[in-house]
Amino acid sequence: MQRALAQEAPKRGSLRDIEHVVLLMQENRSFDHYFGTLSGVRGFDDPDAVRLPSGRSVFYQPDAQNPAGYALPFHLDTHATNAQKIPSTSHAWQVQHDSLNGGKMDNWLPAHRKADGKNGPYVMGYHTRADLPFQFALAEAFTICDSYFCSVLGPTWPNRMMWMTGTIDPDGEHGGPILDNKAPAGGYTWKTYAERLTEAGISWKVYEQDDTYGCNMLENFTAFKNAAPDSELAVNGLTHRPEGQFEYDARNDKLPTVSWIITTSTQSEHPDYTPADGAAFVASKIDAIAANPDVWAKTVFILSYDENDGLFDHVVPPIPPAGTPGEFVTGTSPGGTKGNGLWIGGGFRVPCIIVSPWTAGGWVCSENFDHTSQLRLLERVTGVAEPNISAWRRSTFGDLTSAFRFHEGGTKPPTLPDTSGPLTLSRYEAANLPAPAMPPTVSEPPTQEKGHRPRLPRH
Repeated sequence: MQRALAQEAPKRGSLRDIEHVVLLMQENRSFDHYFGTLSGVRGFDDPDAVRLPSGRSVFYQPDAQNPAGYALPFHLDTHATNAQKIPSTSHAWQVQHDSLNGGKMDNWLPAHRKADGKNGPYVMGYHTRADLPFQFALAEAFTICDSYFCSVLGPTWPNRMMWMTGTIDPDGEHGGPILDNKAPAGGYTWKTYAERLTEAGISWKVYEQDDTYGCNMLENFTAFKNAAPDSELAVNGLTHRPEGQFEYDARNDKLPTVSWIITTSTQSEHPDYTPADGAAFVASKIDAIAANPDVWAKTVFILSYDENDGLFDHVVPPIPPAGTPGEFVTGTSPGGTKGNGLWIGGGFRVPCIIVSPWTAGGWVCSENFDHTSQLRLLERVTGVAEPNISAWRRSTFGDLTSAFRFHEGGTKPPTLPDTSGPLTLSRYEAANLPAPAMPPTVSEPPTQEKGHRPRLPRH
């Protein structure tokens, strides 16, 4: 990576210089949980943090079972406890909406104590630089988006559907709505972006291994279920490839225009899988791109997370006005979840870092984005439109282009930490250290690291 960024960059560039877009979506971490302490982002020192109906800051979450009467964000110290392996908390459709409480942001603990019992307080936990050395270094070497929201106030599949297809079929016209991690036996029938790329003659590929963790949404569509084994849909969208296939293709300049990387279970960062395992997985992909200067010079790599698990984030997501077409759900999903007339999203903030020659330098981009923003960037790069994205989404969230600084020259190379040593240490700590004390005793909200980060203007 250091060698790649040390290469003399072109004085100016444009979207036309992007030949490969690589999309890697990890699992279940909120923005505050990972980056609330990072300097220069909208984190724990946010001057615009909302006030609760009680008059307190949003960080003082009401909690009747806490002796203080409230719960504050607390440090999940991975070097003093086994917090590398925190338990997952509910991120179901209704629980996510209950936490937001119509935009009041005051019901996280009641909702999660009801859904998660004794694990409910974990939702207020966060990590720091000492816990996430690679993730922090990546955010400081490239551009982090601190107003990037997951698309759906719900779990994995609905959010990954928005990422790969732009919709969850809220009106139930094509087998949906999808509100949980279930699909009808015959599959969903709306058109995916991969099919649109195929029709346009644009190359694409899903990189997945035998352990897909159920995260390749294309497997749930009728068109792919019925595709001939030698068809482009089956070969590019459903093939389980050997470990290292992406790295080989990147190093040897064999990447398609669009790559979706499907994480494995153990490297997904989904609690209780560890951030250290995820760091090693992400690092191997970025290192492979950077290993070939020609590939690096024409590739954008986007790291994002599908949803927040149940983990707290303090920013109220954009909420569509009542009756907004394509943004409310009244039906019942194939998995039995009732829409209850609730809005789809935006969901809570999740991390998103854009790695490329045009996003280096440690910048912060604060335009509102969601998972459909990645499809809209693909629209700009490939010329292939995605009509599944609602008009409200297009007017509310950007297309990621504001994160790029094509007009600038090269930047100094970053120093990214090795991931193998921390991974070995994390496995010992997760297996041998005690669990964090619950409920934690915290008297003041956390603060952020001091320092300035260059910020891109909001659009």
